[in-house]
Amino acid sequence: CMNDEANPYYEDIVDQMTLGHAFLKKELGVIPTIGWHIDPFGHSNAQASLFAQMGFDAFFFARIDYQDHLQRMATQSMEFNWVPKTSAGRENGIFSHVNYWHYESPPSFNFDINGDDSPIMDDKRLQGYNL
Repeated sequence: CMNDEANPYYEDIVDQMTLGHAFLKKELGVIPTIGWHIDPFGHSNAQASLFAQMGFDAFFFARIDYQDHLQRMATQSMEFNWVPKTSAGRENGIFSHVNYWHYESPPSFNFDINGDDSPIMDDKRLQGYNL
């Protein structure tokens, strides 16, 4: 469940995550440990802090300001430890990653039905082995 990040209220974030986690636990038997927000419109300290407090190990997202994206690509800093400025301190930090290609797969990894890349066939026993 991706909650609103541009204008969040912490209680709504907690409620939505609780509902989503309960569904995943009941239907699939899994408890997520990584947060993934593909298309949030902004980020808040509350999000990083709450994800850390919910037991997430990492947080992945795609949308950031284009200037920030260019700078992070140039300095190879798309991964970082996001430590929000909260009264709780460093224990609310969470490993964070900005997707390099936003929504897209990296070059040579577009395995979509409309993509041009061949799937990776890494088993030498396969007819289409291509490594």
